[in-house]
Amino acid sequence: MEQILVLKFIRSFFRLFQAHLEDYKILDKSILGIVGWKNEEDKQSFIYTNDYDPLLLTKSKYLCDYLNAQNLINGDQIIILETELIQRLNLNGWSEIDAMEAINFLCQFDIKMIDNSEETDSFFVHF
Repeated sequence: MEQILVLKFIRSFFRLFQAHLEDYKILDKSILGIVGWKNEEDKQSFIYTNDYDPLLLTKSKYLCDYLNAQNLINGDQIIILETELIQRLNLNGWSEIDAMEAINFLCQFDIKMIDNSEETDSFFVHF
């Protein structure tokens, strides 16, 4: 069950970058995989190790979905102020605490890129 939640979160997270999960394998608490982009041949290997609370992952998945649906991200940057995002989430039924927890988590979260069997960079978002 937890692995399904993690995969749903990862898929939502990569959609922030217009990327999609092409392949993956689960090894204990880590996921090794490859993402790609529509109409591009570029692929990126990644590794993600899950040691996060399932409730926080769920909130953050919904935040990723919201950012995508509202077109509030450009590249890796959230294009509105944090206070405005919290207000928008409040208007959509989020409590201020839930909104802040999800935003803080998402802005501190990253997925490591793998090139030539080494971690080289990260997927992350910021304001």
